[in-house]
Amino acid sequence: MSENQVPAVASVNAVEKFGDDAFSIVSTPSSFLPRVQVMGGNSDLVIHGKIGVGRYALIRGKEQFDDLNISFDCLVLAWRPKAMQITDDAVITCFDHTDQMFKDIMAESEKKDSGCMYGPEYLVWIPSMKVFALFFMGSKTGRREAPALRALLGKAATLRTKLIESKQFSWHGPVVSACSTPFDIPSQEEIAQEVEKFLNPPKDDVEPVEKVAGDETRAR
Repeated sequence: MSENQVPAVASVNAVEKFGDDAFSIVSTPSSFLPRVQVMGGNSDLVIHGKIGVGRYALIRGKEQFDDLNISFDCLVLAWRPKAMQITDDAVITCFDHTDQMFKDIMAESEKKDSGCMYGPEYLVWIPSMKVFALFFMGSKTGRREAPALRALLGKAATLRTKLIESKQFSWHGPVVSACSTPFDIPSQEEIAQEVEKFLNPPKDDVEPVEKVAGDETRAR
């Protein structure tokens, strides 16, 4: 073996000049922010044993996610109305609550397994992950708890999950409370940039459907 060759099982003293923040920026597959989701029993990640039911997941892509446990802290930055329909071929998203498409999706959401959801979507900063993320409260359970998150705009919040039981079903939903634990936040310039983009989305959007791990179209 030449002195310049490295055995397959060898270890070398590699040097990293840049840190996790730099790597996260350049390794992100797209400009879309990751999203936070409560993992229910129908979630792909739960079904495949990759995460436990009733936990929060930070979904970064089809095969990429972070387990946020049963609770996590965040800074609540802004909210916007959102309606979404998932079909076999596409994901249709509308942010204009006065648009007929938005109203149609709202009406369809009352039908079982329609793939339609609507509700407030929040922009949050998650200090444990050092990332901005989206939290769409598009189920009936999410919409009921959404005012509690709106009341904490500009403040720190703790999101937990709770088990909800009816005579026929049981599922997990979010619970919002104020957070008293101090944590680091981005600069005001970074926050302002993300809020500006978040509050000025396209009127509506149609994307090819991608079965991202964790998607649930039957959220209660």
